Amino acid sequence: MIPSKSRPGRRSSVAASNKGRIAFLLGNTLVFALGGLAVKAVSLVLMPLYTTALTAGEYGTAELLNSAIEIVLPLLSLGVVEALYRFSIDDDVPKDELFAGSLVVLSGGVVCTGVACALGSALWNMEHAAAFFVLFCSVCVFKATTQLARGLGHVRRFVLYGLINALAMVVSTYLLLVRAHLGVEGYLWSFTIGYLVGGLVAFLGSAEYRLLAPFRFDRALLRRMLVYSLPLVPNLLSWWLVSVSGRYVVLWGSGLAAAGLFTAASKMPSLINIVASVFQQAWQYSTAREIDSPDRGAFFGSVLRGYSLATLSTAGLVIALNRPISRVMLQAEFAEGWRYVPLLMLAATFGVMTIFFGTFYQALMNSRMLMVSTMMGAVVNVILGVALVPFMGPWGAGLAGAVAYALVLVVRARDLRRRINLPIDRLRLGYQLALLISITACMSFDGGSWLTAVVWACLGLLVTSDITVLTNSARAVAESLRHRSGALLRQL
Repeated sequence: MIPSKSRPGRRSSVAASNKGRIAFLLGNTLVFALGGLAVKAVSLVLMPLYTTALTAGEYGTAELLNSAIEIVLPLLSLGVVEALYRFSIDDDVPKDELFAGSLVVLSGGVVCTGVACALGSALWNMEHAAAFFVLFCSVCVFKATTQLARGLGHVRRFVLYGLINALAMVVSTYLLLVRAHLGVEGYLWSFTIGYLVGGLVAFLGSAEYRLLAPFRFDRALLRRMLVYSLPLVPNLLSWWLVSVSGRYVVLWGSGLAAAGLFTAASKMPSLINIVASVFQQAWQYSTAREIDSPDRGAFFGSVLRGYSLATLSTAGLVIALNRPISRVMLQAEFAEGWRYVPLLMLAATFGVMTIFFGTFYQALMNSRMLMVSTMMGAVVNVILGVALVPFMGPWGAGLAGAVAYALVLVVRARDLRRRINLPIDRLRLGYQLALLISITACMSFDGGSWLTAVVWACLGLLVTSDITVLTNSARAVAESLRHRSGALLRQL
């Protein structure tokens, strides 16, 4: 009789624990959302300044150099920034030795970048080499200091440092581009100042300078960090290949005009990526903290149900409103690109689902499987794209991307069910995906009112496919808002 009486108690205890952890996750998500929206607003404010102060060619050059940092940094730093964040979450890791080891690797990356820029300037007369090098150094400072602050649980500070970075960038952009008319150099230096100011404020505000005295690093810890971070480098490159290779395959197979339409349409799925990225920042921290919990399966399963419902419903809504959204976001010459948006949105949805599952590998410090699954998707994407685009045009590239992301999703989900006993309601998830695919198929073609009715009926079924999650999420959000508003009032 005793065991039978203890089970409800255990269940209620687990439920209460999950409720608290979900409330914590939603609270962090809210903080990241507020900061993320502010930063996005800043980028919109800066766009008119860029287009006014720079020619099309100058803006293209500046964007190319700025975007190159995203590839150069993980390559030359061996992905150590990701390791710095992940290891800083663990309480048993000495933070001074962790920070010191990261700075050693980053310093090596700075030296390599400096040599490359010097050679490029001397041998090939590469323009803006010095500005690029200083920008790289400032990004290293910003990434190292802010990721450490984030890993230590300083969520509000992390968001604040991002806002300071954005504000400094706005001021420097106005002074260097609008007032001083420095062109590409002014563009690069405005980003440099923004990152440097944000990084220095984080360094001082989080008192990270205390970790530098005495400066010491543990070779064994550094080796563990590199074992974790090194597979992340080919993973990043593979992910980049999955994301952008379709544009070049379309250019090869269908010509410049089709590539332009496809690239313009590819901007639309960024809506789902923005929504998902806000949650992922909070989810990474929660996953790492809870990965060793005895009841982790129940917590992870609850979050997965909520995340899949929110993500797939948002994607379905964007696809259903594709035509009016495309008229606003796409210029007249790219208006026909609306046809490719639903399929690209479906691929992007599979992509953010794979990132959700990928977070578990980061928590488990199993970056190898993360790398293997992404490389599989990259290979499939390129092969299918080359095979389909000559016959289907941009449709082929979109379909190749959707299949590649779906493959990565299936591989990771099957593997994680074995590793951490992750509960996945395959029947419900399959039903939700089938509804989203139906919406995608209907909205990819011109149709009458009956087809529109089918789309909205499928969307209604998708949104209401998990009533339990809807009610529990509403209660959790309300409780989190009530708690945070109460804390704010007490501070005032």
